[in-house]
Amino acid sequence: MNFDEFKKQLMQDIPDQINSDAKIIVAENNVDKLQNESYQGIVVRKEGEQIGVTLNVSALYEHMDRNDISYDEMLSRATDIVEQGFEQSPEIDIASLSNYEAMKEKLIVQVVPTAENADMLANIPHHEMEDMSVVYRLNMGSSDNGRATVLVTNAMMDSYGITAEQLHQDALEFAPMNEPAVIQSMAEVLMEMMGPEMGEMLPPEEMPMYVASVPDRVQGAGILAYPDFMEQAKERLGGDFYVLPSSVHECILLADSGDMDRTQLEAMVKEVNETQVEPSERLSDKVYHYDSEAKVFELAEKYDARRSAKEAALDENHEKGSVLKELGEKRKEVAEKMPKPKDLQARSAEVAL
Repeated sequence: MNFDEFKKQLMQDIPDQINSDAKIIVAENNVDKLQNESYQGIVVRKEGEQIGVTLNVSALYEHMDRNDISYDEMLSRATDIVEQGFEQSPEIDIASLSNYEAMKEKLIVQVVPTAENADMLANIPHHEMEDMSVVYRLNMGSSDNGRATVLVTNAMMDSYGITAEQLHQDALEFAPMNEPAVIQSMAEVLMEMMGPEMGEMLPPEEMPMYVASVPDRVQGAGILAYPDFMEQAKERLGGDFYVLPSSVHECILLADSGDMDRTQLEAMVKEVNETQVEPSERLSDKVYHYDSEAKVFELAEKYDARRSAKEAALDENHEKGSVLKELGEKRKEVAEKMPKPKDLQARSAEVAL
């Protein structure tokens, strides 16, 4: 059974499998998503309802093919997904989606790598931040299956009659309230995961690391766009710090001790991305830096270049100062050797005599 045959058969069989008094409507629904997660799907809904459950047919077929699972078993799994979706999906008022004043209080932000999402970003309002882009979502509620969000598109923004700048400012106002930034030490995170007993057994960290995310740790790297986050992190870490983008869900913060090797940090991030992080959850292979004095968040390579230029300028000024000092001393030395006015008058008197 090829993919097209699988999808066609699934669309025919699903309605008969769903335990519902209402008529079941099935339609194709190709889903465009960020992070190269677009897929061919089908949406299943009850007649008279506007919200349905979308099945990722691409993933279902791949799972069936890779694991040599029968079609009947995959049909059963797909049916379970739909029925759970009907039971647990949050209540969504579709009419309110067209009302920006009602929706703006639900805004949250997400950061994604710009280059890898260029095609999707062409149709999505976004704000670039170094090699990342901030995009905007409406948080429509949560269930046991996760949270339901709606990605704001250019078409939605136009229908709201707002500008990209207004959307950005509103998102930065409401996102920190909807999903506050959480900064924890690595020890705190491990204790939370394994219990306080295990945390007490952890050795002291030579290089303390902090994890920054949101309470549910979903798309938590968006905190990098929050207006007060950098200063909040500065207070926790005690000054300048590096940002290691461990995934789209969280970032690692590392205090800048002054002797960090950026290339080593980047090598570590790249290795972790390649071996531990799913491609759809990768944010960047780069490392970032926050200069707390200048209040500048930037790529660490830019910070290194800016610091080197500053040090070179200081060295040049020091050299100029040294030359000027030397010239001043020479001038003083020459002035001391020159005859004084009284000496000239005395010599003139001697010549007159």
